Amino acid sequence: MNRIAITLLTLGAIYWLCMIASLCGVAKADIIYDYTANLLEDNIVTIDQETHYYDIFYISALGEATVTFNNYNANLGSNNSDYDYNDPYLYLYVAEEKSFNGLEQFTASYSLEAEDDDGNENSPEGLYFYLPDFQFNNELVAMITSYDPEVTGTVDFTITSDVPLTVIPEPQAIALIALTGAGLLLGRKR
Repeated sequence: MNRIAITLLTLGAIYWLCMIASLCGVAKADIIYDYTANLLEDNIVTIDQETHYYDIFYISALGEATVTFNNYNANLGSNNSDYDYNDPYLYLYVAEEKSFNGLEQFTASYSLEAEDDDGNENSPEGLYFYLPDFQFNNELVAMITSYDPEVTGTVDFTITSDVPLTVIPEPQAIALIALTGAGLLLGRKR
């Protein structure tokens, strides 16, 4: 055999080994998603009788997923000098019960499954959150807020997953739901 034929056979064998390894999960790699939460005065939640600002991310997977949340940067502050900590907080909720009563009514309730505010407390930049190896089925809601009340700013974080995710920030999710609802109503009139 000549060198070209040997090279082609070798490359073909490597290609098929890579294909078999990826199908068997041997070459499985985690997927990293990078997001910024915007804590604005428009989104208010009351925690311990105090006003907190938040951002929500709707996360879905086909089946079971294992995710890790890692907050690597934050730029938080307030007008109140008593609260100058750069301390973001993470709450994770899973769907508990859903009901669908026709086109006019769809409800879902969620339960708090995990939270973290200082998994990276030794970080010189601040008390960042870190929540490894959280498992969920199909749907998860992540709420990012601050430990201190009335704090605005941004929180940069990653979600690392063992399976592909669909992540929709809250403003986009509301727009998507409104467009879908409008499409259903228009389709129903025809």
